[in-house]
Amino acid sequence: MKFISKGNTAEIMEYNSSLVCKLFYSGYPQIYVQHEFNNANAVSRLGIKTPQAHRIICVEGRNGIIYDRVIGEELSSLINSADKSMQTMWINKFVDFHKVLLSHIIDNVMDYKCFLKLFSANSVEIISRINELENGNALLHGDFHPANIIVNTTGELILIDMMNICKGPVEYDIARTYFLLENNKKLQSEYLERMGYHLAEITPYLKVISLIRENEKKIVKAEPDI
Repeated sequence: MKFISKGNTAEIMEYNSSLVCKLFYSGYPQIYVQHEFNNANAVSRLGIKTPQAHRIICVEGRNGIIYDRVIGEELSSLINSADKSMQTMWINKFVDFHKVLLSHIIDNVMDYKCFLKLFSANSVEIISRINELENGNALLHGDFHPANIIVNTTGELILIDMMNICKGPVEYDIARTYFLLENNKKLQSEYLERMGYHLAEITPYLKVISLIRENEKKIVKAEPDI
């Protein structure tokens, strides 16, 4: 298979003209691969624009997921390279896409509190803070940022990376996105304002996200030193 790109947990390989293989690094747990596959299908059934996950394969001891191939450009590149008027348009599309995503109700995915506790390192303080957060059953992406959205050749926004899909209150996903945009303070501020939220409304979630972030990066990062 021809190499296309690489990330923290997998390489994207060309499978054929219409499909790609997200080929996870050696040693990446098979249960996580199955988890992403199930998430991708759950989201697709809701009508969210995302590559269809077809099947799980194994190549030389590495697990992979066969996805529909999407030809396009990362939204992050378009936002960063656009002039002011086009940048505003892309940011609005980004926000509108997130609002649509969060409008869906879902039950057959992991609860976000269970997800957060995976990275608690059994800390009594962190688990207590997680338990104090609100419950909910909105569809949450858990990693919604412009680099996880592809703008295809017809201008449609396509959501990728389903590993962190879960259910919970919309404020959690908004807080995750706000946190992930910390290197672009202007975009971070504009995103929150356009979503119609104030910082105080997501602060309890931001505190937990900050507490678990280092553990999360250690566990999720499976890329070998090459």
